[in-house]
Amino acid sequence: MKKSKIILGGLAVMTSTLLAACGASFSKTAANQKLNWMEEAELSTIDVSKIMDDVSFNQVNQVMEGLYTLGNNAKVKNALATKATVSKDGKTWTFKIRKNAKWSNGQALTAKDFVYSWKRTVDPKTASEYSYLFSGIKNADAIVAGKKKASTLGIKPWASTSWLSA
Repeated sequence: MKKSKIILGGLAVMTSTLLAACGASFSKTAANQKLNWMEEAELSTIDVSKIMDDVSFNQVNQVMEGLYTLGNNAKVKNALATKATVSKDGKTWTFKIRKNAKWSNGQALTAKDFVYSWKRTVDPKTASEYSYLFSGIKNADAIVAGKKKASTLGIKPWASTSWLSA
């Protein structure tokens, strides 16, 4: 039953694509645009600190952007980070955040947003399955183990809110 639904869904997408390709082209874009997206299961969460399943990861990756992304041939390229510098000892990384980065409500995305998110992810109260990914950041392991407060995570925004150091 599930297999037939997947096949039927795939055929519907292919048919829609073919019909769209045959239609007349219009130069004017509709004011109200809508995208319908089908997934194999219900989203468990869109909380980036609590995601544990592929379906939720796929959806969040469609609507959120990180400091970097993978480009053609799986090459890393800038996304929200426009520049990164590394200290001589290799312990401090500083990222310049893209100036035109905005949330869906139009509010500017700042380095403080990264600080909040990363501290929240390593906080044991959040119980993030992926907090170990922050292990290389100062105090992260101690925070995850409950030995230090999340506020001690070695990340900070600079005076200009478009710079972030970790």
